[in-house]
Amino acid sequence: MSSQNRQLAAILFTDIVGYTALMQKDEGNAVSMVRRYIEVLQRAVPGHGGEVLNDYGDGSLCTFSSATQAVKCAIFMQQQLMLEPGVPLRIGLHIGEIFFEGGKVMGDGVNVASRIQSMGQANAILYSKEIFDKIRNQPEFKSVSLGFFEFKNVGEPMEVFALANEGLTVPLKKQMEGKLKSRTPESGVTKKQKWAMILFFCLIVIASLFAYRQYFHRSVAGKEKTIAVLPFKNNSAEKEQNQPFCVGVVLELQKKLAWIGGLIPIDPQSVEKYRDTKMSIADIASELGGIRYILQGTVQRDKNKVKVFASLVDAEDGKELWSDDYPGDVEDIFTLQENIAQKIAEELKIKISPQESERIARIPTKSTAAFDAYNEAMTSYSDLVSAIHPLYWDSLESNGPLYAKYLKTLALCDQVIKIDPAMAEAYILKGKIFYYNYSNWSSQPLKYELLLDTVALWTNKGLEIDKTAIDGYVMISKYYEGKSFFIKENSKSGVSISNDSAFIYLEKAFAINANNFDVNWELGNYYKFRDPEKSIRFLKKAIRLNPLSFWTPVVYRDLAFPYHTICDFNKAEFYYKKALEISKNSVYQSETFHWLTNLYLHWGKADSVYKYSEQWLKVDKNALYQMAEADCNLKNDCEKAAEKYQELW
Repeated sequence: MSSQNRQLAAILFTDIVGYTALMQKDEGNAVSMVRRYIEVLQRAVPGHGGEVLNDYGDGSLCTFSSATQAVKCAIFMQQQLMLEPGVPLRIGLHIGEIFFEGGKVMGDGVNVASRIQSMGQANAILYSKEIFDKIRNQPEFKSVSLGFFEFKNVGEPMEVFALANEGLTVPLKKQMEGKLKSRTPESGVTKKQKWAMILFFCLIVIASLFAYRQYFHRSVAGKEKTIAVLPFKNNSAEKEQNQPFCVGVVLELQKKLAWIGGLIPIDPQSVEKYRDTKMSIADIASELGGIRYILQGTVQRDKNKVKVFASLVDAEDGKELWSDDYPGDVEDIFTLQENIAQKIAEELKIKISPQESERIARIPTKSTAAFDAYNEAMTSYSDLVSAIHPLYWDSLESNGPLYAKYLKTLALCDQVIKIDPAMAEAYILKGKIFYYNYSNWSSQPLKYELLLDTVALWTNKGLEIDKTAIDGYVMISKYYEGKSFFIKENSKSGVSISNDSAFIYLEKAFAINANNFDVNWELGNYYKFRDPEKSIRFLKKAIRLNPLSFWTPVVYRDLAFPYHTICDFNKAEFYYKKALEISKNSVYQSETFHWLTNLYLHWGKADSVYKYSEQWLKVDKNALYQMAEADCNLKNDCEKAAEKYQELW
């Protein structure tokens, strides 16, 4: 049916109450409950002349040509689901126009029916006045008015009714939860009283506005609109199988939020630690550096159907600013993410430019199989780069478990490319995997250069498809940086390559998104020798964007370096120590010990050189060199230094 072909229908929405909590507590019971519900649904709806348009696993959207048949179907379902094994179902009904767009059912009536359903309780049937008007003269239906309610995006308050037939639950108004405001008709208020109330209200508003303006200028103006997207809970029936998909949904949503220039999103690496946390929103926001907003939610996938629930919270007072469900087909997941990103911008009053809107709307792939394979590859890549490996090595091949993971991650990328050769992200990820080998393991010059060229090959293929791929430009800048170093170290002819090429690509990436962690980190390192003040600004922003990840200790170490360069030894010492304090990787700890003891050598603090070299010596024999340097240059005991040099070499 085209979008021009509209029809009036009785719309029935269902939802299993408490399904999310039950999935977390008793997955087997939850799955059995859904099976029982689907069995009843498939008998009831066609049996009453209806059609199931969308099935979300724990709920459904159905339509009927008759309001009477829709209500009879609702009663039949509740009667069946009250029998053992029982299913706590709530149902909402409304009459409205619907149409189909891209295979999805749409229309204001769908939104209203969904809102009405969300106010219900187990074994309750709620409906609008439009349904009530159709069944009011039929004595078999007993209706009770619950009052008027204001629905979001609906102009006028709507009266909601409950079916009070035997066995059905009629919710008490005071017990009904949700975002909707109850509205009761005016009674017993004279015009004089009404105008007095309005005048009093206006005075309150004026006073409040004055107080707000004073407060705004003191504490709100200039505040960054920082946001962290917590890992969404996986409420899928086949949880383990769908975990990469659920992780991928959040990463892609994060990516879309990053395109909004008015938002400063915290890098997902820093938020991963809160996947199963019991910490409060306020504590999480504080740990992340005092961010303003938190987005949390759930992802539920059942075969080719998906439902995403998202909730935006103001971390300062813990109040929910907005929340909603986004059901659809798996192939529509990017559109669902786009809608969530647009809604967040709307709620936070951030204007999205046409260019940003175009980037947010980009669909990486139309293949659900490619998306699943890519999410699995991303999960494998994260495990690979964050794995602890020995301090000294010959090659990646010499480390069996890591080499196996490396090959698996490459194979997963190849699988994505085979399914969808137009998915730019897969090519760039493959370039990143080769760069991991180059930067962490390569010691042979020929292999070193070959890996670099392979990085550029795959990354450029990705950039040919997507000219806005920031991580692609970052990888090419790293390629030129590595190429410059390689030629400088190995060229016998004196041929060199300018490192300005690396900067050109970083500039391109920064122009696309100035709030990207990797771009700020790389620019900070680019300016370390050229302009330490600029380096400090970029590196501090990188930490702001990614305050708690695997890479954060390395950024702290890099931040110490420009302070060291300008001889601000106190700040350099602070950041080196900060890096040691939070690092759990022996390789990065060893590198930080090297630079910290080097700082103390320049500073003339022999005792501090010894103190930290002794800690360093537990993991790296090179600490003897710094101790020998302190003996010879600071303590004038070159004989003792010679003993340490000899022991080392």
